Amino acid sequence: MPPATPAAPPLRPDIARRSGETFAGAALVERLRVEAAALGFDALGIAPAALPGETRARLAAFLAAGRQGDMTWMATGAERRGDPRALWPEARSAVLLGVSYAPDTDPLAALARRRQGTISVYAARRDYHDVLKTGLRALTRALVALGGGDAKLFVDTAPLMEKPLAQRAGLGWQGKHTNLVSRRHGSWLFLGAILTTLDLPADAPHADRCGACTRCLDICPTAAFPAPYQLDARRCLDAY
Repeated sequence: MPPATPAAPPLRPDIARRSGETFAGAALVERLRVEAAALGFDALGIAPAALPGETRARLAAFLAAGRQGDMTWMATGAERRGDPRALWPEARSAVLLGVSYAPDTDPLAALARRRQGTISVYAARRDYHDVLKTGLRALTRALVALGGGDAKLFVDTAPLMEKPLAQRAGLGWQGKHTNLVSRRHGSWLFLGAILTTLDLPADAPHADRCGACTRCLDICPTAAFPAPYQLDARRCLDAY
């Protein structure tokens, strides 16, 4: 996770505590962007710690159809999964972070080498949970030091719907393959989130830009998409 060049030198949380310097509102968010870039994150967006009713309805329909397969934990605590404030009632804002794992070469080219195994790009490196958690811990400490309040971090470790939150935070949109699509990073973003008790100014939600394109659906070798924006995980090669 190579660090990007920040616009200003990062302010370490211990320095912030000693100096007593604090930030709020847009100034705090801008400071967070600097800290996030210094820690190697490629995207940051802010959303309210809430999800619309239609998101919860889609989750309920997905589970009712049994499309989660053997991923039984998705049905456990589904009510909390559909509402960040049910998970943590004090949360007011969600800070969504992304780290690009885009490959340097075309990953589909490996399919032509029939005598060699092909590993998914996201799995051919360090466990992303560990990579993101290290940076998220540092950014969470910085958030509390710079702005106060309380905060909790999440990296696919709790019933939190990161992708719809990331769309609300302006990082991208959930494409017809149900993954997040960024105009800058494509579908190659690992996501993490920080919930905070602070009321932060939210970014504009990202519009859906899939249009009439169905390339992600057409290329799926197991036809795991019953319809655009719908996934049946029982058909996925790596669902288990």
